Amino acid sequence: MNYRVLYRKYRPIDFDSIVGQDYTKTLLKNCIISNKISHAYIFTGPRGTGKTSTAKIFARAINCQNPQNGNPCNKCENCLNFNNNPDIIELDAASNNGVDEIREIIDNVRLAPSVSKYKVYIIDEVHMLSTSAFNALLLTLEEPPSNVVFILATTDIQSVPITILSRCQRLDFKLIDHAKIIERLQYVCANENIKIDEDALDEIATISHGGLRDALSILDQLSSANMEIHLADVISVFGGISQEKINKFINIYESGNIKDVLDNIENFKNDGIEASVLIEKLISAFKYILIKIKESKYNGNLIFDDIYNLVLSLNSILANLKYNINSYDMIQVILLKYIKYFPGNNEPEKKIEIESQKDDNKINKEESTIAEKEKNLSINTNKEENHISRKFKFDINIRINNTFVNAKKENLNFIKSKWEDFIIYESNTNKKLLSYIADTVVVAASENYAILTNNIDSTNDLLNENIDVLEKDFNLFYNLNYKLVSISINRWNAEKEKYIKNIRSGFNYKLIDDNIVIEENLSELEKVAADIFGNNYEVK
Repeated sequence: MNYRVLYRKYRPIDFDSIVGQDYTKTLLKNCIISNKISHAYIFTGPRGTGKTSTAKIFARAINCQNPQNGNPCNKCENCLNFNNNPDIIELDAASNNGVDEIREIIDNVRLAPSVSKYKVYIIDEVHMLSTSAFNALLLTLEEPPSNVVFILATTDIQSVPITILSRCQRLDFKLIDHAKIIERLQYVCANENIKIDEDALDEIATISHGGLRDALSILDQLSSANMEIHLADVISVFGGISQEKINKFINIYESGNIKDVLDNIENFKNDGIEASVLIEKLISAFKYILIKIKESKYNGNLIFDDIYNLVLSLNSILANLKYNINSYDMIQVILLKYIKYFPGNNEPEKKIEIESQKDDNKINKEESTIAEKEKNLSINTNKEENHISRKFKFDINIRINNTFVNAKKENLNFIKSKWEDFIIYESNTNKKLLSYIADTVVVAASENYAILTNNIDSTNDLLNENIDVLEKDFNLFYNLNYKLVSISINRWNAEKEKYIKNIRSGFNYKLIDDNIVIEENLSELEKVAADIFGNNYEVK
């Protein structure tokens, strides 16, 4: 009965022992050193990254009688009696999410602390509170007594009302670096005399998905057998997959052998490997290939755009695992979609046919080259036609026009300064959207419109298809009212030249109402757009 699980036994007791989260640790320590304690904080981030532990350390530090460089001393009476301190109130909103629990807080918040300097309320999983509970908390959260501090923690910041967020100082907890998790596990294994090989440690860090608590729980379970832990043990118990098997699968995928690809996926399923683990390993492997292609160090037959879109599709499965009836079927379908485009499937037959034609008909090299160019031209033309025919919920030309109406350099600099922080915000809230905007650049902006560019046409299409979600997140994050459009760099350069030519010709850009665009009334759109863009305008 005296045994303590590892994640509790090795829970940090001061800021310096928290793994990762360097910015958050420094900020909180400086708050204590300078005695600038806010009345409300909200800690947000994935599970097992230290939110609750940091909240407890902060609560201990602000009540410590002899803090050491922002850390609690862990020796004074308040530190030693922290777990029994009546002024530290912890509430799990997952099981206490009603308005009655919040009213109890409201009734007690005016009472002075019993033994401490601050009364601290730590509300875990705060996003689980009901709407009425949030409403009841609002006024108290905005104007609590000077000796009360609220620390809210959540793994789902999007579900927390903006009215709550605006009253708190927000701190984002990141997924813990892979190497730091391994380093911490090595420390624990050394202290606990646990024998484990490096590959097993690496696999534990991988399947813990950046959460140290999960990594320690996995290690705890494996070490209960009192024997040396190997990679095979981790894979057997937790459904992991070795890098060797992933490399073998990638080689099969590169060969274009559809049957072998599907059979391997089925084997992974039968081995009990979690779909999420397999997808993450595949994304990591394909990312490595994308890097090699960009560095001109890749000798295989995979195509960059196809692999890029494959990764986005796999990530979409990952983001919607809880909605997928059979994730493995979805993985197979996605792989089938992209494998048919790779030259490895039919290229050998084409080469044999070409060689045969050369022998029988004595086709010279020059004629062969011309035929190949004509073939490529035809393919590219078809691709361009398919791309142009794509429909969105808005008209791209009108949004470009409306951006040009009052486009100013200060507007561009303003949106550019916000974009990088917004990408960081999306990395914690919307992983799918993040994959679209990661390499996107803001190139023009007015007071209510902005133009984005991306090198890859398919990414621009995906962004424009999801533009309402992107605008909602961006505007909510900054309390703005912007409409966005994403185009290729080539399109952007052409639009710039057209804009300059129109301005020099005396054309005045005027706002066009987005809502007038009706698919059946294209001729009316052409008239309005021609009036704005001038004679250079062509409907595409």
